[in-house]
Amino acid sequence: MFELSTNVATPKQLRQGDYSAYDALYLGDFSCPDYPKNFSADPDLLAGGVDTVKSQGKKCYLRLYAVPSNHDLPWVRKVAEKALSLPFDAFEVHNLGLLLMLREMGCNKPIHLGVFGNLYTDATARLVKDYGVTRVYPNPELSLKEAIYIRDHTPIEVLTPVHGKIPLVVSETCFIVEHSDKAVEGDCKFSCSQDHWLTRTKGEWSLKDTGRMTLSGSDLCMLEHVEELAAARLSAFYVQSHGEDVGYAARVGEIYRDALTRAFAGEPQGDLSSQLEALKGLAKMGLCNGYYYESAGRRYFGEN
Repeated sequence: MFELSTNVATPKQLRQGDYSAYDALYLGDFSCPDYPKNFSADPDLLAGGVDTVKSQGKKCYLRLYAVPSNHDLPWVRKVAEKALSLPFDAFEVHNLGLLLMLREMGCNKPIHLGVFGNLYTDATARLVKDYGVTRVYPNPELSLKEAIYIRDHTPIEVLTPVHGKIPLVVSETCFIVEHSDKAVEGDCKFSCSQDHWLTRTKGEWSLKDTGRMTLSGSDLCMLEHVEELAAARLSAFYVQSHGEDVGYAARVGEIYRDALTRAFAGEPQGDLSSQLEALKGLAKMGLCNGYYYESAGRRYFGEN
């Protein structure tokens, strides 16, 4: 009755992680094509990746690079050409140029518009539907009511993030390299594999930086609202695990799999205190509800 998905950037993450709680995996890091063994940038990795996911009985989606310039298009096309010959269930794009490119390549696979497609309205959803888009990730600044409105007024599926840091900004250049005292142009030691935080004095706010992408400091958490999500007939849910260790996706997925299963079966959630404590333990900067309830993004509204 619902699909729970998360992201996996590399074959190593795919091998080491426990993704048993998920129905589908998005392969690739769409923010940095230079990251080693990135599914989004290396066509030679795709066959092994999709075979592994399919062998686990899951749907497999490929993420394409989010912010390509003209000089990126040739290698992105090579990735897409290889992927078209493999049993991927959909492609995720964030760029209208790539959407057009896939159409010109004769792509007959479903396409998902990712978070940096900056979709705010049902009118935009109807427009991209004509280019093969079947699922959209509304801009994180939209409220839950606005996302449901888009779903109700378009023949298109809405992806609903339920947990994880909120993607805010993506860039063609790496913030970590640019602001490193030791770095020179073109010098990357992939220190983005370690935590980097942007914080204001006295801890008034924090953001997490992963090099080319900046995310919220707090983790979006909708655990106490899963019954509302089920009642709204939303069906595609997503755990954002970019920049986290493989244990994060496993534990969060386990908690939401159980909660969503109960919600869709009409069963009471019971006491969620232990699950919430587990999620808080994974969130260095605490929990929030993002912009779902028309707040500034950092507050947390619990029901218990």
